[in-house]
Amino acid sequence: MQSFLYRFNTFFERAPLWLLPYRWFVVMFFLLLTGLFVYGTLHFFKMDMSLESWFRDDDPAKHSLDEFRKQFGSDDGVYVVYAPEDGDVFSAKSIKTLAAFHSALDDARIRFTEENPGPLTRIQRIDSLYNARYQKADGDTLIMKKLIASDYPDTDSQREHLRKIAQSQNNFELAYFSKDFRYGGIRLKTDFGVVPLALPLTGDEGDTGLDTEGETDFLSADDMLLGDELVVDESISVEEIEYADMQMAEYLDFMTALRAVADSPEFSEFRFYYTGNAPMMEFALNNMKQASVLLLFMIFIVVGLLWFLFRSLSAVVWPIVVIAGSAFWTIGAASWMGVTLSNMVTLTFMLILAVGIADCVHVLSSYIFFRHRHEHREAIQMAFRKTGLPIFLTTITTMAGMSALMVSDIPQIGVFGVTSAIGVGVAFILTILVFPVLLDVWHPKVREDTAQPVRKHAHWLQPLLNRIPGWVTKRAKTIVIVYLGIFLMFVIGAANVKVDSNFAELTKEGSEIRVTYSIVDESMMGGQNMEVLLQFGQRNALKDPVVLQAVDDFQRFIEAEYDHYVVKTFSLADFVKDTNKIMNGGNPTFERIPEDERLAAQLIYLFDNANPVDRRNLVADDYSKSHISIQLRNAGSYEYTQFFDEIKGDVKRFFNPLTDRYPEAQYSVTGSLALMMELIDHISWTQIKSFSFALLIITVLMMLTLGSVQAGLISMVPNLLPAFFTFGLMGLLGIPLDTDTLIIAPLIIGIAVDDTIHFVAHYRDAWFASGDVHQALESTIKEVGQAVTFTTLILGVGFSMLAFSDYLGLAKTGIFGSMAIFVALSSDLLLLPALIKWVKPDLGRKKYLASAAQVAI
Repeated sequence: MQSFLYRFNTFFERAPLWLLPYRWFVVMFFLLLTGLFVYGTLHFFKMDMSLESWFRDDDPAKHSLDEFRKQFGSDDGVYVVYAPEDGDVFSAKSIKTLAAFHSALDDARIRFTEENPGPLTRIQRIDSLYNARYQKADGDTLIMKKLIASDYPDTDSQREHLRKIAQSQNNFELAYFSKDFRYGGIRLKTDFGVVPLALPLTGDEGDTGLDTEGETDFLSADDMLLGDELVVDESISVEEIEYADMQMAEYLDFMTALRAVADSPEFSEFRFYYTGNAPMMEFALNNMKQASVLLLFMIFIVVGLLWFLFRSLSAVVWPIVVIAGSAFWTIGAASWMGVTLSNMVTLTFMLILAVGIADCVHVLSSYIFFRHRHEHREAIQMAFRKTGLPIFLTTITTMAGMSALMVSDIPQIGVFGVTSAIGVGVAFILTILVFPVLLDVWHPKVREDTAQPVRKHAHWLQPLLNRIPGWVTKRAKTIVIVYLGIFLMFVIGAANVKVDSNFAELTKEGSEIRVTYSIVDESMMGGQNMEVLLQFGQRNALKDPVVLQAVDDFQRFIEAEYDHYVVKTFSLADFVKDTNKIMNGGNPTFERIPEDERLAAQLIYLFDNANPVDRRNLVADDYSKSHISIQLRNAGSYEYTQFFDEIKGDVKRFFNPLTDRYPEAQYSVTGSLALMMELIDHISWTQIKSFSFALLIITVLMMLTLGSVQAGLISMVPNLLPAFFTFGLMGLLGIPLDTDTLIIAPLIIGIAVDDTIHFVAHYRDAWFASGDVHQALESTIKEVGQAVTFTTLILGVGFSMLAFSDYLGLAKTGIFGSMAIFVALSSDLLLLPALIKWVKPDLGRKKYLASAAQVAI
């Protein structure tokens, strides 16, 4: 291995000499390929930011959601809460404004043609106090009426009468109005996630969702039965359909159009609050735009620090050219190959930026060091001899770490790992083959009469670095013990850190998202929704009183057991109980599931014919499938994941006893929220496993390249400390580790490993040459310390720009990522020299000297 690495070192030393005579050819070839990849990026770049794209097609969670959507449509709607200025949703002004808002939304839905659809045509149904349906008995006749649309109130007494009717309906409170009437709710059912790639032919187009003023549906009990058979509506067929994934831009377009309607002056009486996946994706997309601006500022910071540290325009331009070229080559190659990327491509760029800047700064720093004593081209040659092998080793270890993400069963994580590994590899190739040519074309000017190996403007740094070896030598054991104590503390903290993503709490205090979820959770039916999909595999199973009673028992149990999460539940059982009570004169003792199967079927038949739209939203036409909708208060992924696991257990406990009656029955917890929680859980465990796997690979590679198990283990300590510092500090401070923060672990390890390898590689050469630990440390810190410090300043300050994000997930990434980078610097300049001074690893020097002596003989 050592002879192999030696030959590599020789290659890096000679490569500039081979390339420089053909420098213009290299430059033209580089520009040609870059242009080709830029063209590919502009014309073939594909990004899928949908939730579904994170799952394999055969993933059970995705399959369950697809099954739900095929039968019952989208669960991905928008819940709009409105607050009237007068504080009463039943006031004359509030009812008038609500009616106008309904009309405006309907107009917005139908004003576009099929050839030119607008975003709001995606609304399939609008439900609020205005058109909320309630059941009423008139003798043996069941009547379904709309609360306001069919009987618009003109007087205070009429409005109070409607208020009492609304209060008598269990399904209205919290869904359409708060207990104190200060807030109202509007539910928008959409086609999000259920737009087929190819439209199937069906027997019925279904409900249009448009409201008809004065509409009243009724059916007499005498008409319920035709002979002994119940009439079953079989006009709707369920076919195997492949749905198009929802993209974040579609959510943004929808919310932009919805806000445009709501912001009309005629609705100034209302203050609107929006919950659901669409407003959350709108927030995420807006924060991505803000992140792009912050990323641009990050690049400006990098440019400014490069100029401040090197005071040379070429030292600014060429690293940026290498980084930009690496990014375009990577993204362009993926685009040409038809790879669909995700929003994680931003992290790929950040990794390329971090590794590319580190490599270029090490080369530049080394070039300036040697340029004070040698001619220009000789300085280039010596700089690459010193830095080439460490850069190569850094590239190999970082690529190995990123490739570890390929073990993930999440497609987008695997793509991120591959593209990031390729990006790091491309940055290495351009640094080794193109950067020396660019330096030869235009290089930093160095005063040859300067005695010091650094520029005047850096006089503050080198004296500090010169003091480190002596200071560390006197306190080596103390430094190691202190660092190990700190490391142990952070390990304990990391063991107690909680992986938790709460999207509402990842926004700043007073933000629209936080205020909205606070109102919806405290006063309305909660801002989150989950579904329990019931598939019995047998016709008319949902007419069975035993099944309906199991559904009702399950609802009552979870409402009582999980009252801190569950706000309301809805199911077919609720409507059967309500219909039973109404048909028995409103007697509350009849608000139950009848034990007689025929009576249960008659009640369902009444409900079906009086309100077929609501029935189809609850149960399949053959009554083999149904679902229970559960409205939840907002919580973090840590709580939700535990809650969902418990709910899954409860589903089995309540419905598994029905297996004897329905052996093909299947039950699953599903919905967009369930899919999101499944994704967060997958990402968390994938990152933890891949992080551990990456550390193992890097440790083995360090042992092999350094030729010593002892040296490999020693070199890993400074690499582990920054990561454990990040996670440990969050654990000690009680700050949850969200998926955004967790995913920066590869970046931290990549940067830490880069600096450590440069340090150890330089020390190894100096140690082999002198055999004196102190002298080798002095030489290493003198040559490498400046480059390591410069790299840390550039990347640390650059990452800190993300701290200004309104999205706290990104802000925490900036804060803790920046702190970890500076911890990595202190580990390399203090802990690593102290460990070397204390342990004095041989690093294979005895074998090297024996081999050299044998060659001399």
